[in-house]
Amino acid sequence: MAKGLKFRSRLFEELANIIEKLSAESLNGVPIIVEGRRDEEGLRRAGVRGEIIQVKSIKGLRRFFEQRDVKRVILLLDLDSEGEKLVKILIQSLEGVVGEIDLSYRRRLMEFKRFGLIEMESLDKLLERLRPVRG
Repeated sequence: MAKGLKFRSRLFEELANIIEKLSAESLNGVPIIVEGRRDEEGLRRAGVRGEIIQVKSIKGLRRFFEQRDVKRVILLLDLDSEGEKLVKILIQSLEGVVGEIDLSYRRRLMEFKRFGLIEMESLDKLLERLRPVRG
């Protein structure tokens, strides 16, 4: 039993650390791109602050970034096949418009797919599920 609690606690700490770093990056001017409103809301509920941009249209997103000098963006799209397709499309669309397209957070969150994390909108729910119980 204690072993299971330690594992859960470690997972919670790892996920909380990812969220904390995401929030810090966003507050430091690195936009986070998500698929939609519910994904943004899930990130906000999990504690991410700063700029989160929803993909409403690929062309509109490209035009938005063409008007700004953005060194780096974080793509945080859902961990399903649709999210993967959208990642590829966004990379093609944003290449040459933004300096760097960061997929590292999405890759790190892939580890949590086995615990039910598919959509970014449920990030806060997974964090709560993994939160160690104080007894």
